[in-house]
Amino acid sequence: MHLEILLQEQLITRKRLALFAPGKVLPLAPEVIHCVEVRVNGQLLALGELVQLEDRLGVELLEVYQEWVSP
Repeated sequence: MHLEILLQEQLITRKRLALFAPGKVLPLAPEVIHCVEVRVNGQLLALGELVQLEDRLGVELLEVYQEWVSP
């Protein structure tokens, strides 16, 4: 299964896309920390928020949709 952690989606112009280069920083919306989507094979599995785990980031699951959870 393909697991995705989605922080933010946005539409951008070709002009802005052309400015992408190594070292470029892409800003994220402040609310992205509290609205992380966890997807399996493209389907929404859970919602969560980013948390600090010592020297790494993690996702704390706040809502899990039962149709994906095995009995």
